[in-house]
Amino acid sequence: MYWDTSALLKIYVPESDSEYFLELIGNAARPVFTSAIAGVEVCCALNRKQQAGDIRRTDAAHAMDRFARDCAEGRINQLACGGEMTIRAREIVELARTRRRPVMIRSLDAIHVASALSIRAAGIVTTDLRMREVARMANLKILPA
Repeated sequence: MYWDTSALLKIYVPESDSEYFLELIGNAARPVFTSAIAGVEVCCALNRKQQAGDIRRTDAAHAMDRFARDCAEGRINQLACGGEMTIRAREIVELARTRRRPVMIRSLDAIHVASALSIRAAGIVTTDLRMREVARMANLKILPA
C-alpha cells in the first residue's frame, strides 16, 4: 500500500483516529511506500502543529526522528521524485483537467498519486479529501474506505 502524508502523520502524532492507522501499518505484510516529498510534508505539518500549540517542540522533534528512523530502517520506503515521476504527475494533472467534471488537483497530490501508480500499489492510504478524489480518479483503492 502507498501512504500519503495525512495518514503517516497519524502514526507519529496521536489523533482521534490514530489507532486505526497504527493497526493498519502494524498488520502490513510489507513495508509501506510513500514519496520522498512526504519527509518535507511531515516536517512542515509537525512545525504547523507546534506553532499552533497542538504539540510541544520536543514532541515534534521526537516524531520527526521516529519518521526518519522508520525510513532509514526500511519500514517506510520513500520513492524518488524526479524525471519520470514528474512526467507521470503531469499526466495525472492533465487527466484531472480534461475530465467531464474537472478535478481540482494540487501539485503534491499529483506527485503522491503518480508515486502510487509507479509501484502499482494496491491502493492508497489517505485521509485528505482532495487526495481521495484524485486517487479515485486514478482507479486506486482508498483506505480507509
